[in-house]
Amino acid sequence: MKTLDGKVALITGGASGIGRSSALLFAKEGAKVVIADLNDQMGRETVKLAKEAGTEIHYVHADVSDISDLEKMVQETVKIFGKVNIFWHNAGNAGPGVIERTSEEDFDKTLSIHVKGGFFGAKYGIPEIKKAGGGSVLFTSSASGLKPSPGSPTYSIAKASLIMLTRCLALHYSKDNIRVNCICPGVTETPLTADFAARNLDALDVHKKKGLQTIPMGRIAEPEEIAQAALFLVSDAASYITGAIICVDGGMSAA
Repeated sequence: MKTLDGKVALITGGASGIGRSSALLFAKEGAKVVIADLNDQMGRETVKLAKEAGTEIHYVHADVSDISDLEKMVQETVKIFGKVNIFWHNAGNAGPGVIERTSEEDFDKTLSIHVKGGFFGAKYGIPEIKKAGGGSVLFTSSASGLKPSPGSPTYSIAKASLIMLTRCLALHYSKDNIRVNCICPGVTETPLTADFAARNLDALDVHKKKGLQTIPMGRIAEPEEIAQAALFLVSDAASYITGAIICVDGGMSAA
């Protein structure tokens, strides 16, 4: 029996990076997966990769900063697979960088993607998880949500908010057999890493080199390594874990 046999998972930001690797892994482990994203091309590529691997992933176009899209993606998942067992809000952006270059529009956009997307995604997803008899909610925060980032205050605020949202919902929904946890990746080999570098007007290799200096394990993560941690947290193997903030950062947050 596979780890997620019989489960239906909805993953935002599932078209690339950590979301794509996790969607492919969840499908390999028996889950029926829906990914929601704005990038239609990469979403279709993820679906194709799943098909080539002998699994099935459905793609839904959704802007997680739009509440109506959040409701529709949940409805679409139920329409396709009949239920939701796992909701993972993984979508995010790099944010605008230092406060001097942060506009109100950029600030609002980043908070909407991370915090509003997570809050209202959970609002619409959790009732379906309840109907299914319980399940799991997961949020992607960051090492920057635990340790302040002077060059990225908006991003740190957004990711720290998801940690508190995790704890609030974990307390509220424990009685409903719904576990709520949060994963905090460190520097990971994803397209978002390039966005961070470009945002701060630094070269990508310099960004990675600086990152390596702060990581005790001496390397950045592969998205598949984050996916493995997520798989555990949403699976029945983590049946007594809720309200947890799990760092997958090579020891960076402990340094």
